[in-house]
Amino acid sequence: MKKKAIVFIVILTSISLLGIVLTQLYWVKKAMDLKEELFDNSVRIAIKSVSNQLMDNKNDSVFQQYLYDLSCRKPRLDVTDVIIPKMLDSLLNRELGSMSLDDNYYYAIYNKANSRFISGNYDGKQEELLDSHFQFSVASIYRPGDYYLSIYFPAKRSIMLRQMEIWLLLAVFFLVVLIISFFYVISTILKQKKISEMKTDFINNMTHEFKTPLATSHLATEMILRSEILKNPERIKKYAKVILDENIRLQGQVEQILQIATLENSKQRFKMKKANIHTILELVVESLELRIKEHNIKINLRLEAKNPQIIADRVHVMNVFYNLVDNAIKYSPEKPKIDIKTWNTKGGVHIQIKDNGIGIDLQYQKNIFKNLYRVPTGNLHEVRGFGLGLYYAKTVIDQHNGRIGLESELGKGSAFDVYLPYNKE
Repeated sequence: MKKKAIVFIVILTSISLLGIVLTQLYWVKKAMDLKEELFDNSVRIAIKSVSNQLMDNKNDSVFQQYLYDLSCRKPRLDVTDVIIPKMLDSLLNRELGSMSLDDNYYYAIYNKANSRFISGNYDGKQEELLDSHFQFSVASIYRPGDYYLSIYFPAKRSIMLRQMEIWLLLAVFFLVVLIISFFYVISTILKQKKISEMKTDFINNMTHEFKTPLATSHLATEMILRSEILKNPERIKKYAKVILDENIRLQGQVEQILQIATLENSKQRFKMKKANIHTILELVVESLELRIKEHNIKINLRLEAKNPQIIADRVHVMNVFYNLVDNAIKYSPEKPKIDIKTWNTKGGVHIQIKDNGIGIDLQYQKNIFKNLYRVPTGNLHEVRGFGLGLYYAKTVIDQHNGRIGLESELGKGSAFDVYLPYNKE
């Protein structure tokens, strides 16, 4: 898929996701507004019912006689004589409870003319009750005076949220799932695109790597078959050496690919036996002897580990160090100098392979052990590869419960540090 198409899909799906989120938030807001309206109506219905019951009680003949007797003893009836506090408290508790609003609330009867509180449960909430949205006149029950019944719900919002909590939780859950899924899909698309590009680059690179030695060998063979060359043993020897070198180069490339294929085979089992790290390193250097002499490479072996014996797969471990030394040679174009050092720490052996090559920029170092990843080498076009060597090295070292790390500075070389435990068990 082309980059423009992926960008278009990402933008389109992002806008769609944003639209869904905003729509969901809009409907949640509308649901909250509707719930608040229902809450207010429930309170008004409950207070209306309380007022009706207080009015019925006032018109009751027994209560009328009680008020008449009380008026004989008092020059003027108070509002608390007509609206008895205990009765009001009981009625409010019952009616608000029937509306599922029996949570914490404050109420009071007060004179609106002078803001004087007469009765109720209002300790410390006078200001809130004076500003409450729920204000009901009791003029139909008691006159004279401008008396009001005020109710304040400090947890009004939480009451509404609790009544909607199942639907809100479901909405949040599905939104989170949708957002996570969106980012996962986008991330997967981008990763797949990157992998596709890496595979394409790998195939192109591999084709070039295989084509070059084959073409060179073919040309050298044609030259040998010419009659004038057949009469010249020195030139035959020269072209035969070219064929041999290209064959070795091709064999090494095939071997590198086979190493990865072998590792990624689920049936692969490491043959863990006693192995001497010093012996392995000496064999690696010995196998590179021709290149070392030809290119005047200096390799300094400092085998200082007191105990170089470990339990490991000798072949794979040798391949790891061969790849690391080979990289050190390839990326040290001028007078390569390679230091190989070993030492013991508690539980295992450390091996450091240090070169004076081009180094690796910090921004690339976190990716160098990834499969098919190749560090850009600027003008150093003659250095080619598949991006498999370091991935192979890390995979093998991980299988041995070891560690591999890198210290590098651009223009000043690289140092690979490998730790292999004894694995005695």
